[in-house]
Amino acid sequence: MNATDNIVAAIRAQHRKRRYAMKVQQKIDRALESFIRREYTNWKPDLPEAEREKFNKEVTRIIKAARADKGDAELVGIVGATDRARHEFDARRTIAERAMEKLAADLPVYAWIESVPGVGALGLATIVAETGSLHYFRNPAKVHKRLGFAPYDGHAGSTWKRETWRPRALTADEWVENPFSGERYAMMAQVAQWLWVKQWKGAAKSDTGEGYATGRYGEIYAARRKHTAVTHPEWSKGHSHSDALRVMMKSFLVDLWCEWTRSPGHEVCERVDELRGQISLDAHHEHAAKKRRRATVAVMPKISMPGGAPSEGS
Repeated sequence: MNATDNIVAAIRAQHRKRRYAMKVQQKIDRALESFIRREYTNWKPDLPEAEREKFNKEVTRIIKAARADKGDAELVGIVGATDRARHEFDARRTIAERAMEKLAADLPVYAWIESVPGVGALGLATIVAETGSLHYFRNPAKVHKRLGFAPYDGHAGSTWKRETWRPRALTADEWVENPFSGERYAMMAQVAQWLWVKQWKGAAKSDTGEGYATGRYGEIYAARRKHTAVTHPEWSKGHSHSDALRVMMKSFLVDLWCEWTRSPGHEVCERVDELRGQISLDAHHEHAAKKRRRATVAVMPKISMPGGAPSEGS
């Protein structure tokens, strides 16, 4: 193992400790929410989804009030005891994350990461903790697949995991062909969120009342949303936002892979500009884009990487 591999191995070890702390945090949180829902609301298990969501918000409000020492004294005590039980794992998670950040700062690619607002040392550490050293991936499409961003049969991996979204159930062999880890994807979605927050100015904070990009990846996000506004007018704002985050993050991962493989001793990405130029529409959507351009409609190129071009919802 070289020096970079040693750093990555150390990051992955700390990440395992971090993920364990996160799982305990989540179990404690869900247990408290479940108790409050049963004992302090009129929630019933057979309620429709919209009604369940209303009670979930009520549970959040009750817990917040209890933490402010408001409401039933026994409830305040239960919430306080639960929070104290969680505190040890809050601390352990923080220790692991700080160690990951320190290690990530020693990676050769870190100088480039510092030029990208929003990712930071923890974002970089989280990615490599889930992938290992990126020079072991033949191309960025392999990185996309590992992290849950590669589509299968025209649908994102997260779509196949949701029974209410997927068009059909995948067979066991198809899951082997297209592995998808919900936990890993959730970690990457958080990194994407950090990236977006620093590269996008929301309408509420804008002087013009309209959101706008403040960085290269924010521009990719904006262009993708304009594209799907034309191609998928039926999508909700939330669906459009999630889709644009995926496209933005896939573009970032292409750039990260290129920067990583051009690190000392790994000159795999000599034609980085050509590779980045492959972030474009596939032949079908390129033809449609030409028609829309003639109609002066803005479009967003889709990510088409070596190894297969994703279709809508990628």
